[in-house]
Amino acid sequence: MRIFGVLCLVLLVCWNVRSCSARTALPKLETTRKFFIFGDSYADTGNTQNTTAFRFPYGITFPGKPSGRFSDGFVQTDVIASRVLHVASPPAYATLLANTSTSISSGMNYAVGGSGVTYAFGLPTLQTQVQWFSQMVKAGAFTPADLKKAVFLVSVNGNDYGAYNGTLENYYLLVPEVVDLIDLGMRELYSLGARNFMVSSLAPLDCLPSASRPSGFKACGKNSTIESVLSSHNFLLGRKLVKFIKHQKGSNVVYLQQTKAIRHIQKNLPEFNLTEAFKPCCNGLCAEVDAGGSPLYELCQNPGLHMFWDNVHPSQAGWNAVVDLYQHGFTRFSPSLNAWIDGLCK
Repeated sequence: MRIFGVLCLVLLVCWNVRSCSARTALPKLETTRKFFIFGDSYADTGNTQNTTAFRFPYGITFPGKPSGRFSDGFVQTDVIASRVLHVASPPAYATLLANTSTSISSGMNYAVGGSGVTYAFGLPTLQTQVQWFSQMVKAGAFTPADLKKAVFLVSVNGNDYGAYNGTLENYYLLVPEVVDLIDLGMRELYSLGARNFMVSSLAPLDCLPSASRPSGFKACGKNSTIESVLSSHNFLLGRKLVKFIKHQKGSNVVYLQQTKAIRHIQKNLPEFNLTEAFKPCCNGLCAEVDAGGSPLYELCQNPGLHMFWDNVHPSQAGWNAVVDLYQHGFTRFSPSLNAWIDGLCK
């Protein structure tokens, strides 16, 4: 029984980034707080090659052309880097592989659009991304002091569920597997020297444009299985993080309540200067054209009024709203993201 067919978080993509060896030449680093990113298209800033994210109209708000971000502009990585950490958004890992003189003074983004913790769409998993990071640590790219002070974002948003085609019972077996693999990735990062973790709950799979389309973009989709998987994943991940904090000495974890944050925004649009909760700005097959070159999508006049950019990804305005909520609440294990960051500085 196919349940998540409309909820694949990104288009199937072709991965062509080369693997990094420990012999890669690495530039000398500065001593600012570094930011390392792992996950999928909600955090990717250019690691997923030959995809719609590198085609018009992606990037029309920032940087004015496609840049590999699955949005009209900034994704959460960029917003957190600039507004919370006050560092430059780290370069995509693919950029370093193409040009070894790329500055990594602000950290590195290993997130891959379409990925999960299993081989959701045949793309590099969270564990593979951690291996890339491990190779750079062992090559001397980052010092133990860098890693102890650095912030690590782990953003896994449901591709494992979106790619899965099975029975309801098997979904319930998949959820703990996905959560266990997120925990495994975090423990591997901890063993390499990471101590400060931002971890996000799932995207609200039932409230994405792809799920709300049947209602004419008027309401969240109604699917008890999706709702059950969503709540089970978020609950089990929270419980796993409690154990992680208890057993990984010196770890600092903040659990970003993404599901609740996006739903809150959708119910309180004027508070965030938005007008469209569900309808995406790029409505249809975004960035796709027919044989004659005509677009298979309709583009809105102002992306800044839409929570979502395309069928599954928030707009830059949407991400600004989400991170604003994190900064003032919508977190666990800390009153807010700002309070968590302040605690790291003491």
